[in-house]
Amino acid sequence: MRKVFSILLLIFTLTAFVGLSVYLVYDYFHNKLENVTLTITRNSEDGFLDYEKTHETIMKICDTANNNKLFMIPVDSLVNRLKTDPWTLSVEAEINLESVLDVEIKECEPIMRIYNNKGKSVYLDADGNVFPTNNDYVMRLLVGNGDVNFPSDKLGNVNDEIYEKTDLPEMFLLMKEVLADDYSRCCVRQIYKDKKKNYIFSLNNTNIIVIFGDVNNIKEKLTKMQDFFDKMQGNPELDKYKEINLNYRNQVVCTKK
Repeated sequence: MRKVFSILLLIFTLTAFVGLSVYLVYDYFHNKLENVTLTITRNSEDGFLDYEKTHETIMKICDTANNNKLFMIPVDSLVNRLKTDPWTLSVEAEINLESVLDVEIKECEPIMRIYNNKGKSVYLDADGNVFPTNNDYVMRLLVGNGDVNFPSDKLGNVNDEIYEKTDLPEMFLLMKEVLADDYSRCCVRQIYKDKKKNYIFSLNNTNIIVIFGDVNNIKEKLTKMQDFFDKMQGNPELDKYKEINLNYRNQVVCTKK
């Protein structure tokens, strides 16, 4: 009796599964797309990707006026098209059980902007990925410029071969260290590279220029800079200086105005 019951239960389960599969297939081939939702993940409300334009692009690719059945929606083509945007890190798109196309885009998160010696600039994120600028949206980030040579019409990563013999990897290294340090991240506004390959810092809340020098001993120099300004805080002598030099071992050399 138990054997018969087990067989009947198995038959019932398989029948239910087949029935559900048939229903889902029928539903997929006959149901219409009910709606499209778009989510752009980024650190701020505004960004490089315009929500309305991106949503319009999605609707054009889906062409719901003609592709009025779920199976006709070109999800893969949509994902591939959205990935071509240079500010897009990743795209996920799927049609859920309510026949709604959910699209989620993750936007790039630059941490610095670097200008080359021709006045062209690019954005870089924490991993060294290179992104183009956008005239419609300008981020306020740590800026690097000066005698910096690199192509601005190439994307990729600072570790790619196209940047190997340029100044971009070194500038990126220094700026990333500055941003990783709690003190320098708050006080350094701009990093300039002169023709002698010395890096020079412009600071917030003071006109004093910091001669940082090369990229040797970055952490040690950043610590010296913090120690100097911490010790001189509130000292009227500080207003008499026009620059400080961090290139000397165990000391900071000051130049008066």
